[in-house]
Amino acid sequence: MEDLIENMSRQGDVLIVPSVKAETGHELPRDADGSLTLAHGEVTGHRHRFVESNVEFSDSPRRKTRHLAIVKTTALLKHEEHTEIPVAPGVYDLPRQVEWTDSDEPRVVAD
Repeated sequence: MEDLIENMSRQGDVLIVPSVKAETGHELPRDADGSLTLAHGEVTGHRHRFVESNVEFSDSPRRKTRHLAIVKTTALLKHEEHTEIPVAPGVYDLPRQVEWTDSDEPRVVAD
């Protein structure tokens, strides 16, 4: 796998940011196919997901970010409409991306 992501990266509406703190919360369940889904496409039903078993994904309620992913060995972030992204081993925050509307109200970015 070339060009491993070791810094901040984005795949559609999913932002992956290296974290300096490995803090786990409540582990989130895997999908029926064994994938760990970071985000669902509301319109298409597509998923931003890791399929490898070497990734943990948990809520981190004490952090300002939504979730925390721990990648034990290189893993691919997959999506049906985006190029796969190889993610290097490490700990990552997954903050929600927001956009501003015409009424100056922030809203969560949706795929």
